Amino acid sequence: MEDRDGGHRVVGQFDEVFKISGVQIQRTVPMSSNLRARVERFIQTLKFECLNKFVIVAEKHLDHVCRVWSRHYNEERPHSSRGYLPPDFTSPPDEAITVRVHDIVCTTKLSGVINSYSRRAA
Repeated sequence: MEDRDGGHRVVGQFDEVFKISGVQIQRTVPMSSNLRARVERFIQTLKFECLNKFVIVAEKHLDHVCRVWSRHYNEERPHSSRGYLPPDFTSPPDEAITVRVHDIVCTTKLSGVINSYSRRAA
């Protein structure tokens, strides 16, 4: 997406890179200030929760780290704005009356950067 603020753009250089790689530039809707804020917040979350903890050595490495983290972000990570459910959840899970310590399973990803806790299957 292209920002409509002309004061911060380098004329034509970025557009040319996108055109060469086959990406179509889409302009944001006028007066959509929240869109930019949400995108910037997501990038900040990706940077602080994931990318700052790695020394990325290759594009393939970056793709892998981002793919694993985005899967965790959308399928497992709780979001306060959604009642502490991940974005991919359509309904809350069944409420557990009692959870014993040995019923909890910890899954580690990206060398311990991501830890997910879930209830062991019955």
